[in-house]
Amino acid sequence: MQYLKICGLKDPLHVRLCAEYGADAVGFIYNVPSSPRNLEKEELLNLLREISRNIFTVIIFKPSDIGEIAKTMNEIDANFYQVHCDFNIRELDRLPNKMRTKLIVAVKINQDNKESVIREIIHSFNQFYAFLLDNSEGHGSDLNFDLILEVIRRTYGSKIIIAGGIDINNIEFLIKNLKPFGIDVSSSLESEKGVKDPIKIVKFLDKIQEVKESLQK
Repeated sequence: MQYLKICGLKDPLHVRLCAEYGADAVGFIYNVPSSPRNLEKEELLNLLREISRNIFTVIIFKPSDIGEIAKTMNEIDANFYQVHCDFNIRELDRLPNKMRTKLIVAVKINQDNKESVIREIIHSFNQFYAFLLDNSEGHGSDLNFDLILEVIRRTYGSKIIIAGGIDINNIEFLIKNLKPFGIDVSSSLESEKGVKDPIKIVKFLDKIQEVKESLQK
């Protein structure tokens, strides 16, 4: 596993804890008013100004079209941009290569669309930074282990990040058995919806380190 992101952050203290305890990336929800983790533009910019360079920053948003993606990328500087698109992801081909390689493309997957999602990943695996498989979007919904395992196996060589229903109790099993490129965690590290719990963050990141050390033995 090469990518561990704590998502939906709003407090500079929590961002610093993520960096200190070994997270690879921190994620910020932008321009999604329905989310309890949403940040307005000035809030987001203020947070980004305080972040050290030793951790990746990721902006998470739901663009209506590729024009909104380009606008956000030009206005807000971050390492990566995680997009949850309601339009055909082939539209993303129209973006310049330097923009596409900073995109994490989130896709919802189920048994009905499994084959089409696998084809899209195979077709585009080297165009984007990674694909994120997430049917939860911060709601903590259970992860379909067998389905995700099949996608990872059939798209071998692609960067697959998994999200949804991941917590301290199942993280070791998921890392050891799915061997994903990345993990994305949000709701399980909250004391209430939209409010991160610093103790849960630290305990989760300590658990990740413990799992990594056990795999190296």
